[in-house]
Amino acid sequence: MRANTRPDIFLSWEDFINNGTLPQGKVRSEIIASWQRSGTIDPHARHQHRLPNRLLQAKVAENLQLVSLSRPVMRELSEIEGLDSVILCDPDGYAVDVAGDTKSDQLKGLRFREQDIGTNAIGVALAEDRPVEVIGAEHYRQCYHAAGGAAVPVHSKESLLGILAAYNSSKFLPTGIIQALKLGVKVIENQIYYKAEQSQITHIYHNTCSSIIDFFHDGFLVVDAQGNLINVNRSCCNMLGISDRESLIGEYLGNLLANDNRVLDNLLSSDPNDFVSKFSLKGANQIIPCSLVRRRITRNQDGSQQTVLGFVVDREEPEPEAKYRFCGPYGNDASSLNNLIGHSERWNEVKNLIIRAAQVSSSVLIEGESGTGKELVARAIYDESGLKGPFVAINCGAIPKELLQSELFGYEEGAFTGARKGGGTGKLEVGDGGTVFLDEIGEMPFAMQVNLLRFLQDKMVTRIGSSTPRKVEVRIIAATNRKLKNEVRAGRFREDLFYRLNVIGVELPPLRERVLDIPPITRFFIETICRQFKRDILSISDAAMHVLCAYRWPGNVRELRNVIENAIVFTEGNLITEDFLPAYLRENSYPPPQSLPEQKAFQQAARAQDMQGLTIDEARKLNQRAVAETERDEIMRLLDEFGGNVSHVARHMGISRNTVYRKMKNYKIEL
Repeated sequence: MRANTRPDIFLSWEDFINNGTLPQGKVRSEIIASWQRSGTIDPHARHQHRLPNRLLQAKVAENLQLVSLSRPVMRELSEIEGLDSVILCDPDGYAVDVAGDTKSDQLKGLRFREQDIGTNAIGVALAEDRPVEVIGAEHYRQCYHAAGGAAVPVHSKESLLGILAAYNSSKFLPTGIIQALKLGVKVIENQIYYKAEQSQITHIYHNTCSSIIDFFHDGFLVVDAQGNLINVNRSCCNMLGISDRESLIGEYLGNLLANDNRVLDNLLSSDPNDFVSKFSLKGANQIIPCSLVRRRITRNQDGSQQTVLGFVVDREEPEPEAKYRFCGPYGNDASSLNNLIGHSERWNEVKNLIIRAAQVSSSVLIEGESGTGKELVARAIYDESGLKGPFVAINCGAIPKELLQSELFGYEEGAFTGARKGGGTGKLEVGDGGTVFLDEIGEMPFAMQVNLLRFLQDKMVTRIGSSTPRKVEVRIIAATNRKLKNEVRAGRFREDLFYRLNVIGVELPPLRERVLDIPPITRFFIETICRQFKRDILSISDAAMHVLCAYRWPGNVRELRNVIENAIVFTEGNLITEDFLPAYLRENSYPPPQSLPEQKAFQQAARAQDMQGLTIDEARKLNQRAVAETERDEIMRLLDEFGGNVSHVARHMGISRNTVYRKMKNYKIEL
C-alpha cells in the first residue's frame, strides 16, 4: 500500500507549488510552514547532498558517542515489522548511521535538511526541534510522495545532539512508530546523561587525586590504558621543567620517554614479570634518568584502566641532550606526524608519502623553501619508522668544509692538530641503528660528496687517521632549499650522489600554495605561544586572518610563527587584530581570489574558532568540512548558472574540466 493515500493532500500540494496558494484547514500548520521554508528549492528535482566517504567518516568520528549509544536502540527499532530504515542524523542533518534492510546503507551520508530536500520528517524536526511525522504528499519534493517518515530530536542538557528517525520508502509507517522512537530517544538520552555524570565524577576524582599526589616529593604520572597522561603532580612538572600542568594532560607518555616503546609497554603492563625499575624522561633541556618506586593499576567506575607511576630522579647527574636535539618551525620538540598541521590536498599528499617512506629504509631527499618544515618532516619519517637508534641532525652549511669530514666520519687521537684526546665519534656512527638528517645537503663541498657517496654504497665508516673501517647501519635523510637537479646541471652537485639520495623524493609546498592551512597553523601557534608566555589563549579577528591568508610568506611557516609571536607580545587585550600585525604584511599582500570556495571556507573557519573556542583538532575538522561543503555548493550554483555546461564552470573556477568532473563524482553531483 502506498503511503500517499489522501488525494486532498496531493491537490493542496499541487495548488501550493503551481499557484502559491496556502491550503488553510486542509494541511497541518507545521507542514505549511515547512513548505514555505522550502520554497527556494526545485520541488521536482531528485538531487540530494551526500558526503564523500572520507568526510562521512570524519562526521561519524565527531559524533562517536551519540552513534555508539544509539546503535543498540536502532537495531531494536529496525526489527519492527513493516519498517524499512532507522536513521541517526547529526545536528547538521547528515545521516551518520542507519539500520534496517539492505537498501538502508544508501541513506548514509545524505543530508536531510529542509534547505536541501524540502519538507521531510528529519528536516522539520531539526527546524522546529520537536517530534514530527511527514507522510506522502506532505513532502515538498514530489519524488518522496510515496514515502513516510517520523523523527524525534535527541538532546543533552545543553543542546540538540541529533535526530532519530524512521523511514519507509513506499508504504505506511507501522502504527505507534513515533511513540517507539520517543522511547528509544529516552533510552539514548539517559545513557548520555549517565556518561556525563560519570565524566563529572571522574573529573572530581582527578582533581582530588591532584591535591593528594601534590603532597608527595616523588614524581607521579597517572596514565590511561592507551598510554595517555591523565594526571601529573607538581614534583613531576618541576623535574621536567614545565610550569603548566594542563599542557601535559592528554600527552602520550611515549613522547616523554627517552626509551623505546618496550619500556612504555612494561610500565603499563599488569604482569609483575614485566616490571621495569629504570627509565628516562625528556626534560626541557636534558634527559632525566629515573627509578620507578611504585606502580599501581586500578579501574575506574566506568571500567577504564589507569596506572599510577611513582618515581624518583636517579642520583647521577642528568645527561645533557645532544646537539642534534630537534627543533622545527612549528615549535620545539615537534616529533610526530600529528605535528604536521594542515589538511590541504598537497599537505595530505606529503603526510601520505611520509607514512610510505617510513615503512622502508631507502634514502629520502626533502626539497622545499626555507621554513617549510623540512626537519619536521624528516623527524616524522623517523618517528613513524620505529627505528631504535637516535635521530641525528647535522647542518652541512653551518660547518666549515675543513671540519665536515671529521664531523661526519669521526677521527682518531692525533689525526690532526687540535684533535681531542681519545678521538671523536662521527655523526654517522652516533646514528647507528637510527637516522642521520643531513640538512642543507646542497651546501656540501663537492670533494666531500665523494665520501658520502662511498658510504651510501657500502655503509662503511673510516675515521680520519684510521685504516680500520666500521660497519654502520644508518638511514640517510637529506634536505635542501635548492633544486638539486639544477645544481647537478650546473656541475655543483654530483649526479650519482643525487640519485643515491633521491630514492624517495619529498617536495614540500610553500605556505602560499597551501592557504587553507594558514588558519589552523595560526591557531596552533597562538595556543602554543600563549601557553609558553603563561597568558590566556587569544583570539584572532577575521580581518587579521584575511591579512595572514593574503600574504605570500617568503619565509613560510617559520615567518608565520615569528609574526604570531610578535603579535601576541604586543596585543594588550584578548583579540589579535590587523593593527597588531607588521605593516609589511598589509603592504605586500595580494587579494585572494574570491571565486575560490577555499577563501570563504577559511574565513568561516576562522570565525568559528573565535566564537566557539575550538581546539586545534576541531579547527582542522571544521576547516575540512567547510571547504568540502562550500566547494560543493559553489559547483552546484555554477552548474545551475551555466545550464550544466561543465566547460563554463571550469573556466569560471580556473580549473580543468577533468577536475570539475572528478569533484562532481566525489560530491555525488549529477547533471
